[in-house]
Amino acid sequence: MSPAVQNAAAAPAQSAAKVPVKTATTLRIDPDRVDRLINTVGELIINHAVISQKLAACGINNDSEIMAALDDYRYLAREIQEGVMSIRAQPVKSLFQRMGRVVREAAEATAKPVNFISEGEATEIDKTILERLADPLTHMLRNSVDHGIESAEKRQLAGKPAIGSVRLTAAHRSGHVVIEVADDGAGLNRERILAKAIEKGLVPADAKLSEPEIDALLFAPGFSTADSVTNLSGREVGMDVVKTTITSLGGKVGIASVPGKGSTFTISLPLTLAVLDGMVIGVGSETMVLPLSSVVETVRPSRSDIHEIGPGECVLSVRGTFLPVVDLCQLFGLRPVRAAAADRSYVILDASDTSVAIAVDAIWDQRQVVIKSLEGNYGTVTGIAAATILGDGKIALIIDSEALVGLVAPRRTARPLVELEA
Repeated sequence: MSPAVQNAAAAPAQSAAKVPVKTATTLRIDPDRVDRLINTVGELIINHAVISQKLAACGINNDSEIMAALDDYRYLAREIQEGVMSIRAQPVKSLFQRMGRVVREAAEATAKPVNFISEGEATEIDKTILERLADPLTHMLRNSVDHGIESAEKRQLAGKPAIGSVRLTAAHRSGHVVIEVADDGAGLNRERILAKAIEKGLVPADAKLSEPEIDALLFAPGFSTADSVTNLSGREVGMDVVKTTITSLGGKVGIASVPGKGSTFTISLPLTLAVLDGMVIGVGSETMVLPLSSVVETVRPSRSDIHEIGPGECVLSVRGTFLPVVDLCQLFGLRPVRAAAADRSYVILDASDTSVAIAVDAIWDQRQVVIKSLEGNYGTVTGIAAATILGDGKIALIIDSEALVGLVAPRRTARPLVELEA
């Protein structure tokens, strides 16, 4: 081989060796600075709403150049917001690793062989939410081992592997972070749950509850099916603490259980605590916001679809299903704009595996709103989760969907809706 050919062959190798290797770099930032930046982005979103509302008041058409520029402004504001939120986002890997130790300790305490499986550890979530998830997940995983997984002998008699499995997964779905705690144990003993609830006076002795309603009893304050107090259960610190924490984060908890095959607890959480996708509604003379994640559909019923079942109580018939109605005007002491029930609009909400119909006077819009806490500035208000500032500068209250469902649950237990079909 000639020297020229040798030099030509060696050139690519030498040039490849000289290519610098890129290394990942990190930057430490004070969390307070990030919080201030997030608040500024929130004000940017509010400012966009102000401009949009003022242009609409001036009668400017949506196809005008200035409205097209405003759409670009909204797109850029959304990009900035997502970029800023990603700064606070952290993978759930560190939390899941801690939960692995929790499962091992629970398995040793109960003398049950358990295999822990985690998936989706790279899923990112807001740092504030991540920190507050530790206690709820700890409680749920301990319950899965203590109450869900059977002993090795019982599993073998049932034709299952002697070693039980507890699975913890995380994933992004439809703008939310969904975390699941699943086990392949015996499933929920609904007869025992209902008997304990009757014994504690949570439901009447003659109550006839559906499976989802029985499952929801697990979230009642102080509810526990344990017969004795141990390090894992029986201390009357039950799933109500889990639900309270998840609800305070703007999320919800669901249960799916099959007898003999296991149970799955699903936690759905927002990606961030700063911005919410909401439906703007009119309640009397006030404007409020419903979290869009809880909204199933909107209905404008006929008079024959509304049935009165008692003083101030009625249900709405939707495709053969009767849903209890919550009148927000009556709940918050406001005067409805439309007095007749059939003249009002109804929003179907789904929370805690329970559906209710919310009676409202108007449905205005769907938009992003910036969440402003009430607890630090005013205090806790039943049925209200937070507040926001609208484009016209007015303050709108954000409805707590879980609290509304909780208000209806006692009525459903006391008055079974199946009586209407007779």
